[in-house]
Parts: sequence; C-alpha cells; structure tokens
Amino acid sequence: MDYDRTEMPEAYDAGRGYRPEVLRLWLERVARHLPLGETRDIIDLGAGTGRYTAPLAVHFDANVVGVEPSGKMLAEARKKASDRRVSFVQGMGETLPVRDSSADLIFLSMVFHHLQDPDRVARECRRVLRPRGRVAIRNGTTEQTESFPHVRFFPGVRAVIAESLPPATRIAHVFRAAGFEVVAHEIVVHEMALNWPVLAEKWRHRADSILVRLSDTAFERGLAALARHAERADPTEAVEENVDLFIFRSPDN
Repeated sequence: MDYDRTEMPEAYDAGRGYRPEVLRLWLERVARHLPLGETRDIIDLGAGTGRYTAPLAVHFDANVVGVEPSGKMLAEARKKASDRRVSFVQGMGETLPVRDSSADLIFLSMVFHHLQDPDRVARECRRVLRPRGRVAIRNGTTEQTESFPHVRFFPGVRAVIAESLPPATRIAHVFRAAGFEVVAHEIVVHEMALNWPVLAEKWRHRADSILVRLSDTAFERGLAALARHAERADPTEAVEENVDLFIFRSPDN
C-alpha cells in the first residue's frame, strides 16, 4: 500500500495506537528471545509513524534507525523524535539503506504483508545483521482470521484478509530460505482496545490496511454494526485479537 496516496498517516496513531501496557507486553515478548545485553543497534523496518521506534531504544538502551518508505509516515514519526538514540531514514526493505553487519535486531511490526519482495527483504536482513542477529516479526496471519474483530461486523472482510495477509508458513519459509533459523513462533493475544466503544471510535479513522480495502458501503455498514454492539457491550471487556510473533536468528557467519 502506498500510504503517501492516502490520508492514513495523519490518522494512523488515533486509529491504531494502543496503551503503554500493550506496547510493553510486545517489547518484553521480543526481549525474552534475545541474548541479554547484546542488542546495541536496532532497525525498525517499516517504522510507520514511529510508535515502536523510540520505545525500542528505551527498552533495549539501543540505537534505533527507523526505516520507512512513506514520506507522510516519516513526517509523523519525526514529530515524536526526541531521543538522541533514534533516527529515521526513508527507504525500503528490499534495498535497506544500512551498511553490512551493522545491526543486532531488525523489528517488523505489521509490515510483512506490505513487502513487495519478501525474499529479497529477508536476504537484506541477513546482509545487515551481525552474526547471530535476530529478526522479530509481529504480523497478522490467515490462520488467525477468526480472532480478528473485523470479521464480526464488516461484510466481505474475510476475502480481503485472505488476499492481504500471509499464512504463517509463508513467513517462516521466506526467512528459512534466506538462511535464518526459527528461534520462536508464538501466538500473542493482543489488546486492540480497552473496550468496544474505544474500538468503534478508533475504527472511524479507517487507519487500517484491511478496512481501507473495503468498499465505502461495506465499511459504513460494518461501522454501524460495531457501534450498535459497542452500545450494549460490557465496558470492562477488552477487545483482543491473535497476532503471530516470529523470532529468526541469522547464521554464525
């Protein structure tokens, strides 16, 4: 998706942001699979508006380069840049603007399904990682479709998910073919919103690559159905979905 041809970057944080506790959960899940104290340089690949970039720097006390192809997304990310360990550069995963053997971790959050050439990206990751460096990927997969709240409300969304998201086996195959070892693959229960009214408000922004692919009629119909559900839902019920987390390790040399 070419975000520069949409208005999504300006609304992305309002539509896709989540609580600090949720962000911390993801950082801790990644950290448990990394060598203690050896993560000094990180690439946040497909950094978007930078919602993970500075938190990665803080959590790992590391230098983090956010790589993002969209100029509009980068503009939003740079508004948040206040940590001296964080920098941003415009670029694509297929041709990373990073020198060889310069990173310990490459982090991709909801990026894999946007890659034009995943095999080439995996080879680039191997090029820029140091020996035994890690790639951490969090992404929706087709196997988790029924856990996505989208399917309860939006007509036609299953077909969009099937066309947009990869199966988990595809992600694993791409990185294994590039010489990586699978260190971990787990399903993480991710809180999308504190409750259903909060989700309804977030989704009004349509800052979601699945929702934006629906027709306007299907989107409005689903939003109305979600709003009706939110009105009668338990306000203490969090809205959750299942998200795959992969950790890959590069070879020793």
